Formats: sequence, C-alpha cells, structure tokens
Amino acid sequence: MEDILHTAALYLSHLLEAITLVLLGIGALMAIKDLLAGVLARRPVNEITLGVWQGLSRWLIVGLEFLLAADLVSTVVSPSWDELGRLGVIAAIRTVLGYFLSRDLQEARKIARENAGLAQRDRGEPV
Repeated sequence: MEDILHTAALYLSHLLEAITLVLLGIGALMAIKDLLAGVLARRPVNEITLGVWQGLSRWLIVGLEFLLAADLVSTVVSPSWDELGRLGVIAAIRTVLGYFLSRDLQEARKIARENAGLAQRDRGEPV
C-alpha cells in the first residue's frame, strides 16, 4: 500500500511541476506579447514595463503556488528529515517572494491609478 502511495505522490508531484512549467511559460509568452504590443503602440516605457511586470508577477505567484503544492505532495508520504527541511526552505522562500510580489503589485496598481488620474486631468476630463 505504501508503494502505491509513493508512486501516486510521485506522479502527482511531477504533474504539478509540469503545470508549473506551463504556467511560467504562458506568463513569459504573455509578457513578451504585452511588451511587443506596448512598443508597437508607442506607449510610454514606464507604462509598458509596469504592465508587463504586473502580468508576469501574477503568473509567477501562481507558479510558485503549484510548485509548493508539488513539494508538499512529494513530502507527504513518509517524509525524511531532509525532505522536510527542503520543504520548509521552499515554503519560506515562496512565502517571502509571494509577500513581496503581492505588495509590489498593490503599489504598482496604485501608481497605475494615479497615472490614469493624471492623464484624465491632462485631457480635461473629470477625475
């Protein structure tokens, strides 16, 4: 029975890792698309980079969640101390990265709202 659980956990862990790679790939492709679209539309560089960064950050956060899930699955069946230590380090790194990415995304949204308000004011529209 334990062998079946190990095998199932291994396959599920590999599946979650593959999903992580797909998510990161999609995020990178979307970032490249947004970058090219911004350049071709001749938008300001700071607007382009902010949009690309926000989009890619979201994909990174989701990818990190799936990667953590993969590590949890691989550790859940009779974990060793090495696996538990590895999981703890990965969870800590993911938590710190997620915290700072989320905080930076909130700050970027605030800046984007402020820039939108300034643009409206410059056009004479009510803010």
